[in-house]
Amino acid sequence: MDTGDVEVTSADIARIAGVKPTAVSNWRRRHDDFPRPVGGTDRSPRFDLAAVERWLSAHRGAPSIDSDQRLWQAVDSLRSAMPAESALAWVGILLLHLHRHGTPAAGTADPDALFDAARTGFAASLADAGLEYLVGPDSPPRAQLPVLADAAVRAARGSSPATAFERLLARLDQRAPSGSHTLPPALADLMVRLAGPVTGDGAVADPACGRGELLLAAGRAGHSPLHGQDRDAPSARLAALRAGFAGLLDHRLHLVVGDALRSPAPPAGGAGTVLCAPPFGERNWGTEDLVEDERWVYGVPPRLESDLAWAQHCLALARPGGSVVMVMPPGAAARPSGRRIRRELLRAGVFRAVISLPPGLAAHYAVPLQLWVLRRPEPGRAPGPVLLADTSPHDPGAPADEASVVDHVDRLWRAFLTDPAGVAEPGVARGVDVVDLLDEDVDLTPRPRLPVPRGAAVDLEAFARDRRRVETALRALRTLVPRPPGEEPGAEPTRVVTLAELAKAGSVTIRRPAARRTDRDHRTGDARTTARVISGEDVARGRPASGTEEVDADPMRNPPVQEGDVLIPAVAARPVARVATAADAGAYPGPGLYVVRTNPGAVDPWFLAGFVTSTAESRTIARVSSSTRGSLRVDPARMRLPVLPVEEQRRHGEMFRQVARFRDALHELDALGQDLADRSVDLIAGRWSPAPHSH
Repeated sequence: MDTGDVEVTSADIARIAGVKPTAVSNWRRRHDDFPRPVGGTDRSPRFDLAAVERWLSAHRGAPSIDSDQRLWQAVDSLRSAMPAESALAWVGILLLHLHRHGTPAAGTADPDALFDAARTGFAASLADAGLEYLVGPDSPPRAQLPVLADAAVRAARGSSPATAFERLLARLDQRAPSGSHTLPPALADLMVRLAGPVTGDGAVADPACGRGELLLAAGRAGHSPLHGQDRDAPSARLAALRAGFAGLLDHRLHLVVGDALRSPAPPAGGAGTVLCAPPFGERNWGTEDLVEDERWVYGVPPRLESDLAWAQHCLALARPGGSVVMVMPPGAAARPSGRRIRRELLRAGVFRAVISLPPGLAAHYAVPLQLWVLRRPEPGRAPGPVLLADTSPHDPGAPADEASVVDHVDRLWRAFLTDPAGVAEPGVARGVDVVDLLDEDVDLTPRPRLPVPRGAAVDLEAFARDRRRVETALRALRTLVPRPPGEEPGAEPTRVVTLAELAKAGSVTIRRPAARRTDRDHRTGDARTTARVISGEDVARGRPASGTEEVDADPMRNPPVQEGDVLIPAVAARPVARVATAADAGAYPGPGLYVVRTNPGAVDPWFLAGFVTSTAESRTIARVSSSTRGSLRVDPARMRLPVLPVEEQRRHGEMFRQVARFRDALHELDALGQDLADRSVDLIAGRWSPAPHSH
């Protein structure tokens, strides 16, 4: 099989072969027959996929490349000719044709004829639905059609055309997240259920539909017609394609391209249900132009309250009695600038539920987003109770299980509809009268208003467990309390040498903190990979690598941390150093971190790390930072080390290591002690604390 002109980077090859990017660099150095670059730059070369596949098969016995991976590489090869979403749309049009008319055997179809038939069929479907304006830009270059056609046919035969397209969308999201529009299907289905059965013609609207996840969920539930609007035409085109795979690309689907706040396109007669995951926290949403807009029934949204502008827009789209379910950021429920609008929404009986979701449940958001269930008021209907629920794990480190969270919210909502006053799960959910929410702050964040769990057995067990941990840490700390160094003779240093001088001699290498990459840097085509990143703050706080970012995968430009490297934060309250452990190895250094790598035969890393934190050298290598108040800016190159034989360095290095263990034990004891103190207070207060805001 010939992949044509599909090019791949070193990072792509690593993913295909299931190895780290460093392995690919080693292959290039060690094997003279490794494929030569066919494009890219010296720093980020690109290789022919067919040649790479042949080399992997010959040298590693690798099977042929996965069909989904091959299709993604074919799409990625078009990025110099068109935007990624446009390339993906054209492949989607081809896959939709295969979905409707069957998939031929690989290599048997004429690529030009296949693409012409796919384009004509999709254009006819859009015309039948009144969506001709979504046909899109020109097609890919003719020279690329054989590659795309072959890859699409293989992917379609490997699973199904619809599955292959959804996997492509997921890959695109990994590279360029589309924000609040990328919701898990299970969460979208839950939002449809929270909205309840629609009345009248069953119209469902989404004014920020993106790629159509909420509209597809409504279609799965049998609702019709579906009205979507989005200001991004490529996203709306992808939504139309997904609707085609789902059998919804007919008179049931209406899509409009445009900014819904500035140019609203409401369905005639209003919608029975409005579903929306709007863009969050926008500053330029049109506040100056829309001051007199008739949609602001509950107050003109301040410039920083675009989320409440979207909430009122969604209410305006709904007919009286219609439901609105939105994904909202947590600040919308609590910010002081929005309390006047929240108060008016409560008084009008708009709020039905505010439900906090676990962090990370909605794609690309690490904050705990909320679901707001609203209802456009009907004349004569008095405000009812509001369900407040928090489904976040009470253990911050516990992962959120999507299926169990969705099922839990569904059960809470059905119980609330049956008996609003009967929902009272301590720490999880309760029905609250509107009058109890109309305090000074009108903060609708659920957790502070939920009853505290009272003396449950699990709390006593957790308390006993934490107490045992503290007692064990105390015993371990006693064995680590530093003692004065012995008086045994050692070699007397005759002179000192700076780390910069050692670097010139090749005894150490000093890697300075790298600057953060700009958007322009990301367009250079350098090999990239997603990996753990350890920051200066991680080292200063004695914690492991806490971040995951897309980093430069070239091992020469950006080598990962190795065990034994000395990690030194560039800015800290006091100079800090850590000798990298096996747990740190493989992480990449963040922008605020020096990495000093020693030649162990010349410089002991623990000896070096100990002197970084000594009082005398702290004065030499650190100066007050002009940009960060109360912090020091560190330059390890200025540090002085006594010139000692490496055996003597190691003896002193072991002493420094013992002190480091003592510091680590202190950090651990402090964290365990704080947890035990907090749990003790909660256990005592939980026996007597009344339910929040009760009267």
